[in-house]
Amino acid sequence: MKFRPTLPLLLLLPWGVLSAAPADEVEWNGVLIAGGQTQVSLLDLRTGAAQWVVVGGEFAGYVVSAYDPVQDSLALTRQGRPAAGLRLKNAVIQVAAPQAPWSQPSNEQRAAVVENLRLLAAAAQQHFAETGLDTATVNDLVGPGLLLPALTPVAGESYAGLVLRRDTPAVSLTTPDGTTISSAGTSTAADGSVILPDGGRVTTAGTHLAPDGSIVGSNTGGAATTGPFIPPSASPVTAAALEAAGWHYRPASVPTAP
Repeated sequence: MKFRPTLPLLLLLPWGVLSAAPADEVEWNGVLIAGGQTQVSLLDLRTGAAQWVVVGGEFAGYVVSAYDPVQDSLALTRQGRPAAGLRLKNAVIQVAAPQAPWSQPSNEQRAAVVENLRLLAAAAQQHFAETGLDTATVNDLVGPGLLLPALTPVAGESYAGLVLRRDTPAVSLTTPDGTTISSAGTSTAADGSVILPDGGRVTTAGTHLAPDGSIVGSNTGGAATTGPFIPPSASPVTAAALEAAGWHYRPASVPTAP
């Protein structure tokens, strides 16, 4: 049987009968990890029915009670009692080609928006100095005969409705795709990720993503005390793929109870 992965991470495992189960009943042939959820592929050899089952789910009278990524093992129970177990060996990991999972203004567009916002901020400070006022709208600053003759949108953004304040030098706006851009030069995506100058991102969890969405690095090493953990023997490619799927690096040491 061949699998054509449609989710970010697919581990294709050698076919093997669960040795502790009744002969020729159940076969385990795959593990699928995506979006932080783990599913296992089971085949009922009696009927030919195959299904992806989440951990805790039931198939052919068995319950997938546990999947241990550290020990590479799957545990099944039947009627509340241990029924089968298999340790994974020689798994092959296939990772889909990286694709940026977001839509955001280009680097050039963000830079142009920042420049527009800085022009507005500078004009506002001049306006405050000349009028003694503490606030200003775009209509006070932009237009024929005003401090700024015009502002040209570059990413579908709108400057209408912006209010600039004397005590808040920085000004920001949100583009139609949810990106918030500040005159201070920072850009934040709708999900809270910080957009880097090269178009990559740093997620709220600290994971550094390249512009194409592939993982670059993480500051979570040694921070997680609960699994699933990335096996120490995993190659860099495997580790990056598992981390992108929500797995963690095992802490260098875990405090023991006194």
